[in-house]
Amino acid sequence: MSRSMLSFNTVCVSLVLVLCVVIPGCTVTPPGSDGTIPVTSLASATASPVPAPTSQSGQSANVQLKGNVYGLSSDPLRGIDTIMFSLGVPSQASAVDLTRMEIIFSTPGSVPVTFTQGTREATGIFTTTMGGNAITVLYPGDEVDISFRVTPVSGGTSVNIEVRPPGGAALPVSRTVPPSVSSTNVLL
Repeated sequence: MSRSMLSFNTVCVSLVLVLCVVIPGCTVTPPGSDGTIPVTSLASATASPVPAPTSQSGQSANVQLKGNVYGLSSDPLRGIDTIMFSLGVPSQASAVDLTRMEIIFSTPGSVPVTFTQGTREATGIFTTTMGGNAITVLYPGDEVDISFRVTPVSGGTSVNIEVRPPGGAALPVSRTVPPSVSSTNVLL
């Protein structure tokens, strides 16, 4: 018998078996049955709301810390004199009016300093830029760079930053200036 004839016979036998087993199984009514097919219903699932996660790592209801907090120094022997970081808002949040936002900065043993949004570097002013351009509103999905000047803070000092968006929860950020200060420092 040739190989093609053997393959043909195998296919034919397989089809006959399928016809004898599958078709009667699909069309025969089981004994004692009235011929109806029972319907199985699935239990309904109810979704319960999941509370939004809270975190001590730099997130609040409105604004989120995006990346590191940097301390810049124009004279490393005196310490850092500029703080920089980026903020964003979650995609489901509302836009944030940066002109109404406040930043409170303090170190141990110092009086907290309140900063408000402005367009130039000055005492008590923080700047808000995106791609080097000044902005006044932070929309969901965007990130804004925040920068403000401080009285020099020496190495090893703890710093506390509290971002207060209008109508939202405050975002507390605590970091420490590295013991050895350079021109650009990641606060730990």
